[in-house]
Formats: sequence, structure tokens, C-alpha cells
Amino acid sequence: TEEKLLFMLTDGRIVGWRLFDCDGPVDFLSEVQWEEEVRLVMIHNTGSNSSPPYTAKVCPPLSTKNSHFYRPLLALGSNSGSILIVDLTTTKTIKEFTLHTSPVAGIEWVANRRIISFSNNLGGSGPIKNELYYTDINTGRYQLLRTATKDRDDVPIVGIKVSYLHQYFIVLLRDRPFELWDLKSLNIIREMPGNFPPVTTLEWSPTQNHPLKNAKFSKKDDTAGIIDQMTNQNDGPIREHFVFTDTDGVVYHLMVEGTVIKEGTRIPPDSQTGLINSIAWRGDLMVLGDSTGHLSFWDLKARQSRLVPTSRGAIRKLILAPGRNTQLLLVMFNDGVEIWDCAESEVLSSIKSSKIGEVVDVDWGASDRPVIVNETGAVHIMDVNLDTAPNPVTALSLHTPIWLPFIYNQKEMMNFKIYIQHIGWQENWIMKCPKSCTPIIWESMLHTLKLRDKFSTLTFLERCLVTAALYGDMVEWRLWQVLAYYLDQSSPLSSAFDIVQDNQSYLKDQVKNLTVQEKCRSTYAHRQHSIHRHILLGNTDKPVQLLLEVEQDSPNFYQDCLRASLISSVSDSEYTVDSDTTYLRSKLSSSPQQPLERVAQSTIKLVATNLIANDHLLEGCQLLCLIKKAVDACRYMQNFHHYNEAIWLAKVALTREEYFEVMKYYIDLLVNKGSRHLGILLAISLNFFDKAAEILLATKLVTIAAPLVESCIEAGKWPESGSEIKDRVFVEYAKYLVSLNNVEVALKYCDMGGEKGKQLGEELRICAQ
Repeated sequence: TEEKLLFMLTDGRIVGWRLFDCDGPVDFLSEVQWEEEVRLVMIHNTGSNSSPPYTAKVCPPLSTKNSHFYRPLLALGSNSGSILIVDLTTTKTIKEFTLHTSPVAGIEWVANRRIISFSNNLGGSGPIKNELYYTDINTGRYQLLRTATKDRDDVPIVGIKVSYLHQYFIVLLRDRPFELWDLKSLNIIREMPGNFPPVTTLEWSPTQNHPLKNAKFSKKDDTAGIIDQMTNQNDGPIREHFVFTDTDGVVYHLMVEGTVIKEGTRIPPDSQTGLINSIAWRGDLMVLGDSTGHLSFWDLKARQSRLVPTSRGAIRKLILAPGRNTQLLLVMFNDGVEIWDCAESEVLSSIKSSKIGEVVDVDWGASDRPVIVNETGAVHIMDVNLDTAPNPVTALSLHTPIWLPFIYNQKEMMNFKIYIQHIGWQENWIMKCPKSCTPIIWESMLHTLKLRDKFSTLTFLERCLVTAALYGDMVEWRLWQVLAYYLDQSSPLSSAFDIVQDNQSYLKDQVKNLTVQEKCRSTYAHRQHSIHRHILLGNTDKPVQLLLEVEQDSPNFYQDCLRASLISSVSDSEYTVDSDTTYLRSKLSSSPQQPLERVAQSTIKLVATNLIANDHLLEGCQLLCLIKKAVDACRYMQNFHHYNEAIWLAKVALTREEYFEVMKYYIDLLVNKGSRHLGILLAISLNFFDKAAEILLATKLVTIAAPLVESCIEAGKWPESGSEIKDRVFVEYAKYLVSLNNVEVALKYCDMGGEKGKQLGEELRICAQ
């Protein structure tokens, strides 16, 4: 708008600014006091999913403990080092944290409102630098956990794993043993010794007090292994367990209790498996994925395992869906994503990168809602079939119902529009809820508008204004705004309406705009533009001052001095002071108050004509305005297709009769060139209401033409010469209402449509009987 600005930056952010003066926010430019301090103030800054690729992690799932405050939140780590918190219900970014100085490599939730994130500068120049942050997303407070030392940051962090009870977390390092941290104190418990096996992947046990002991287990589907029996641990501190694999495929089981780490079982690798890349573990089910594309399903209770090939290449990530009775497995490959049924060991659905883009991370938003992030930064919330993104507006928890009339049946919505416009016409006419609209939204709409109590007291034109706003029709809304002003002159039009304003308001706005441009001019072209505008406005003192400011070494020095002399010699006319604008303005049209000598005037007119003929239109028009021939300057501008300049000059310089002649020509030109909307607004501004109705009828906009005619009749402004066009408009509108099966209102307009309207009304009454 004229007082608000929106910028979209290269990083995808949208920044909003608003104009403020000493009294606060500005609603219209016409209200600005330019002599006082005016400034632009940022009013909002909308973040974006910028700098892909991302790492994604959904918060812990819904449970009985967090049901009263749970929100499905997704943490996204960007390549720029920022972390975005996205509400998966509304798909809006609710928080953004700029913590890291390098790309975020991983995020883990340690509670519903706290996260741990890490980054490193892999691929950059200089030594490896790791950053490990603990952040509370409610307060924004963060803590740097891992500081640099001489021997610590020579290898990058490659992963974080938080224990099931949120007591511990493990920091995985490349080519170095991992570190065990206490999550409550945020202190490191132990760094594993140098001879510790290299870790390829690690996963915590979802059952905290069931240690694993050595036991032999049987083969099934040509796969062997060792499954540990579970026993209860009742005494001492809470014990947690985790498993990890090394580069040889050996599965290790370890137990953590306080500050003590105990080794449990070693399970030798299967001969058919490759390097284990990921482990998913819930209850008695453990799934391992390797670099050759095999999935190993381990049933810990039955002590059985089975190996299933996927034929999709290396497996990058495995995630089990949340929920006790859910056995859906999300499998991420280099070329796409699959969802497996672990009970049957079969694929349920699949999607490839060619359809969704290269996948950079996946997670579960709910037990049946996989979340997929692609290389462009787009977040896809899919269903289990991976073929749709089920996020309908109707599933959102909205505070108020959404009123979108154009998504419902068009005939019903147009009837409702007519109903609003004609409230009060018949007391017993009450419109029922349309079939295509839900009763909740319909009742909310009627309650919000308070139709019977409020709308029946409005004028017909005021109801048309509200209807246009309700239906989001900006074309109609602008038209009714202009019509309302020229019918009763109640509320002035803002400068946004530009040439549709009345001439006095338009002149004031142009003077203010010229004052602003004066303060901002910095080049010779800007100065020439100001000189041109001042001359057309009739102020000759300012152009002379600006022309004499030219530097002596300028190539235009001699020319500008001569122009200043010429303007001074012909500026002996009397000036009137506009009390509202405090601006000198001479009468540029009609006969001058102190005419120049006939010879000088003829000479200047001849020079102006020669300049115009030799492609110096603006300079020639300036001379014509100096000798009070502004109407001739307007005609020349129109002939050379400088219509905007011609209208500008006509509104600020011509008499009413001369202005009307120029505008009539311009309206016809607009209609012939297809700019009918502007032509209609200009016709209304000249009080040519019958002309505006005729243009609307010719363009088959009878739904606007009929209310326009009726509003003019109600205000007593419809011309007597427009009776024929009035009858035609009402008859056509009645036919349109019949097409909507709205015979009741159609009969009203038939009675107002003259002889042809009465004939149509008789036919409708016969058909109704």
C-alpha cells in the first residue's frame, strides 16, 4: 500500500516496513507532514527455510505426560547455521535461532522444548571446528557444551545420540572413540580409550532396566546371531543400555549406570551383511541397515533374525514409527524413501528422488505421517502411501471458521451477495444455509455480520462496499469507494486513487510529492524534472532559482541561464496563494491576468510549436504554459501519446470546462484500448454516471452496473438524460437474477426497468403461476 512496504530478500526472508511520523503510524500519504520527521519502521520480519540442505528432527511423540501442552514441532538445521522450529500442524515457522557459524550437521531433542545441536566446518579451509549447543526453545537460552582444545577438535563430530530416559547422551566422532555425557549436569562423563572399536552407528535401548546377557540363539533364513536374555534390575541407579557396530559389522552391547560403563555382549557379523549404517530399536524389535542394501530384522523375544534385501543400494537411515503397536519402518536411501512393515518384512510404499527431489533427511511426524526434507529445503508431510501430503485446511484447529466464498457453489454465493445488498427490502426474506457451505461457517458468517441488526440500517451503496470487501473483490471495492465520494463527498479519497481524485486534492498531493522530490534530488535530471513540474504548476520563482544553481563549468550553464531569463521575463502575471497548500499557483488557462505583448506571445508560441515538432515536447509545453496556453499543451501531449502527462497537466492547470473536454477524450481512449476499469472510475469522477453505466453494460458487468444506477438514484444524482440506459441496465440485471433462480429480486428490477422491464415482469409472474 502507499504507507506499507514488503521486501523479499535473497535469503527468502520477507521484511515489512511502515511509514511513521511524529504522531505514529501513517494511514495515507496525504496525511504526512513532510516538514516534520518521517521515517520507515520495520514492523515484521518473516523467516524462511533458507540455505538448504537441512537436517531434520521431530520432537518426542505424544504421550500421557505431555498431552496437555504437546505440539508437533520439527527442528530444521540449515546450511547457514540457523535452526528453525516449525509447527507441523500449521506448517509455520514459529522460532528461528542463529547459533552456529557453520552448517548444522545434526539435531536431537532432549525434551519437548530443549534440543542439542552440533555443527562443523567440513569442506572449509582451516582446522576442524566443532560447535555443540544446548538450547531451550521456549526462552532462547543456549549453552556451548564442547569448547575447543588442542587435541579435541582435530576430528569432526558425526552424530549425537540421546538416551531413552534423557539421562545421557553420546557424542560420536570420526575415526575416534565416542564421548559419554551427563545430560542433567551437561558434563562429560568419560572419553573412551584409544583402543576402543571405531563406531559406525549407535542406538540406545528403549527399555532402561533390562540388561542383556550372553545367550546362543537359533538360525532362521540363513542368518545367525546371538540374542541376549533380559533380566530385571531393581536395585541401584537407573541403568540404560545401548548397542553400536564397528567397521567389521560386530554388534556391541554396553550398559551405563551412573559413571560406570560395562561391556555386555559382542555379536559377530553375518557373512552376507556389509557395513552397518543405521540401527532402529523398539521393544523386542531391532532393525539394522547396511551399505549393501540389506535389512536385518531381529526379534529379541523369539531369538530369531532374518535378512531381507531391498535392492535399492546403501541404506542411509532407519526410523521406526512412534507408537507401541506400530511396526512401520522408514528407510532412507540415496535415491528415495521406502516404508516397510516390520511384521511382514515387506515394502508398503516407496517414492524416488525423481518425484520428490533429492532427499536429505527424514523422520516421523506421527505414527502415520512421515516427514521428508528434500534438497530445495521443502518439507513434505506425507501419508503412509507416500503419494499425497494430507494437510487440509479443514484438519487445522482454527480459532475462527474460514470464509472463502469462491470455494463454494458459485450460484449460491452470488445469491448470498445479492441477499446482503438487499437486506431490509423484505422483512420476511431470510436466506437459508447453501448446500455447498457448512452450517458452522454459515452461522459464524451471519453472526459476524449481524445482518438484521446492522446491515438493514445502511444505505444501498454502503452495503455494496461491505459486500465487495467480504468477497475480496478489490475492483468493485475501489469503484464503490470512488462512487461514494462523488455522491456525497463524505470521506476524501486517498492519494492511492491518483487521477481519480478531485482536482483540488490531486493538486495538494502533487505539491507534497514535489516537495519530497526536491529534498531527494541528486542529479541534473532530477533538477530538470522539478523545473518541469514547477512550470506546469505555474510557479516560476522556483524554476528560476533551480536554473541559476547550475555550475559555471557545466555544459548546460549558458542554456540554463537563458531559460531562467526567459521565465523571469514572462512571469509578471499575478499569483494567488492556496491557503491549504501554501503554494503559489497562477491561472495557466483562460485569459491571463496581465497578458504579454502580442508579438512576444506569438514568438514564444511559434518557438514552442517548433520545439514540439522537433521532438522537444516537454520543453515546448513548458513555453505554452508560461504564456497561459496549458490547454494547447494538453492537446499536443495527447497527440504525441503522452497521456499521463496530459492528464497531470489537465488536473492541475485547466478550468473545469477544458478539463472535462480533455478527460472525455481520454475516457474514450481507455475504453477502446481495453482499460475499461480506469475509464469507468474517471467517468464517475466527472459525474458522468450514465457513461459509467453504459461502459459497464457494454462489458457485460451488469452485476456492477445495476447497483451503480440504483445508488445514484437513491442519492438523487442520476441524470434525467440517462433514463434509457437505466431501463436497459435493470432489464439485463433482472435476466441475470432469473438465471440464479432469484425471481423475487428480479421482479423488483423489472418494475424499475421501464416498459420492457414491466413486460419481462409479467412473463415471469405468468411462469411462476
